[in-house]
Amino acid sequence: MVTVFGILNLTEDSFFDESRRLDPAGAVTAAIEMLRVGSDVVDVGPAASHPDARPVSPADEIRRIAPLLDALSDQMHRVSIDSFQPETQRYA
Repeated sequence: MVTVFGILNLTEDSFFDESRRLDPAGAVTAAIEMLRVGSDVVDVGPAASHPDARPVSPADEIRRIAPLLDALSDQMHRVSIDSFQPETQRYA
């Protein structure tokens, strides 16, 4: 079985420009479109992970993901959160 992930990065220093959505409404719109066209899961990155990435606090990660999780949880969509911060993981 294949699972298709749509990638959504909520940070300005993500290495892939096309996956970036910095405003909450744009992130929700992009996630819904990914699901509409066939993604099984939306993978959300609240912080970049490349070697030169700026650090992002757990509070800022949560601030970035909260509107998206609120919008998608009502619709029972599958979301993964790409974070190594325990606080962010617990929130999600």
